[in-house]
Amino acid sequence: MNDPKAFILRILEIIDYSQDKEKYATEFLQNVSLQALLDLIDTLPQDKKDQIQKQMVSVGNDSEGVDTILKSYFTQIQIQDSLQNASKNAVTEYMKAIDPTLSETQRTNIANFAKELNQNNQSNQPTL
Repeated sequence: MNDPKAFILRILEIIDYSQDKEKYATEFLQNVSLQALLDLIDTLPQDKKDQIQKQMVSVGNDSEGVDTILKSYFTQIQIQDSLQNASKNAVTEYMKAIDPTLSETQRTNIANFAKELNQNNQSNQPTL
């Protein structure tokens, strides 16, 4: 599953999340993006951190402006790796937090979903 929002929505569906799933998924992904951004900035020397923070303030919530600034400091691979790590950490922490509240059926359904994702990821791997 390459769509992060669909992934979060599926988890919310499995755990019978009773509130606005779309809103939760959107906010979850915004938080992941913010964490990835902070993680990237944290890798810079202090003078560059100060510089990028000033630039970020000047563009505000303009996502294209943020992308342009990020690409002037980081490679696309660094940005993708940071997003992937932040996503993995956020999902892991979320699952740890909700685990005590899950029924056995929900745990089984999440495990089955994880297996399905692993199988899909393996089948999408390029072969040599």
